[in-house]
Amino acid sequence: MYNLFLESGMTQTSSSSASASVNMIKPLSISSINTTINFGEIILTGSAFVRNLEPSNGAVFKIEGHPNRSVVVSYSYTSLSNAQWVSQYGGTVGNLNFIADVVHTGANPSYQNPVSVINGGAYELINSNGIGLLYIWVGGSINIAFDQPAGDYIGTFNLMVSY
Repeated sequence: MYNLFLESGMTQTSSSSASASVNMIKPLSISSINTTINFGEIILTGSAFVRNLEPSNGAVFKIEGHPNRSVVVSYSYTSLSNAQWVSQYGGTVGNLNFIADVVHTGANPSYQNPVSVINGGAYELINSNGIGLLYIWVGGSINIAFDQPAGDYIGTFNLMVSY
């Protein structure tokens, strides 16, 4: 049998510590500077051909977020149709596939030293006075068939970015 004696006034204390931290990340936003990807008027010749639009003459998007963080850039497959025009004026419905040519110019809002952007690729937001920036430019091409129906072709190109 054991006897336990406690002496009054004696205490025992033990302590430890842990580091506390949090990373406050600036919100990610995308804004359109120029929302036009316009191939202009095309005269149908009865021959198949490709019409190109350089990214410098297409849509421009400004991405803002946390400096030096990577964002994943994704964009949609886009089909253009003249269905709305045909419903108003008659004719044959046709489709065109828009093949996007997407580049970025880092934090530079001018079209200088463009770098190709791969769908689903990660790109760093460049630090500009505490704001992460990335300018994305979109051009591309359409393949016009020898028997392409006439009309005004429209579609929507979607650009998505995420941390």
